[in-house]
Amino acid sequence: MENKGTEILQTEHLILRPFRLDDAEPMFRNWASDNEVTKFLTWPAYKDVSVAVATLSDWVSKYSDRSFYQWAITLKNNIDEPIGSISIVNEIDDVIKDAEVGYCIGKQWWHQGITSEAMKAVIEFMFDKVGVNRVSARHDVLNPNSGKVMQKCGLRYEGTLRRAAKNNQGVCDICCYGILASER
Repeated sequence: MENKGTEILQTEHLILRPFRLDDAEPMFRNWASDNEVTKFLTWPAYKDVSVAVATLSDWVSKYSDRSFYQWAITLKNNIDEPIGSISIVNEIDDVIKDAEVGYCIGKQWWHQGITSEAMKAVIEFMFDKVGVNRVSARHDVLNPNSGKVMQKCGLRYEGTLRRAAKNNQGVCDICCYGILASER
């Protein structure tokens, strides 16, 4: 395994790129301030654009760390307007080599295949370039649409952990999914 950091990834319709400080306003407007988007996330909807500025300042400062993976999801025809984010949410263990993916996207872009397209690109990158053995993801049982994204990307349902996580809804059950490099 060799960490590569947040490289630019291109798909048919998307460019996944590192965030920039000037992404604060679209981040706030397009998804981070929306209670419906953040309903099942671990961080609350932003009340002010200054929270987006602080978050992006932190992320931008970490891009020199090759084990940090945090992409802005942008449409190819407007790469200056991020519509969501996708990341590796936990540090990748050198032995297990599991990259856990987390994502969110503005509701204007829900049910269009955008999140699945972004996740497929991240999965391919993590397997082919970084050399992980496993890519995983999880979702609150009350958010089955997130599970549909995982299934569409080839992840298999591995089980439900009861009362095993906390999000903006409180303590919750989580459905776990994964795919191994050997299963592609």
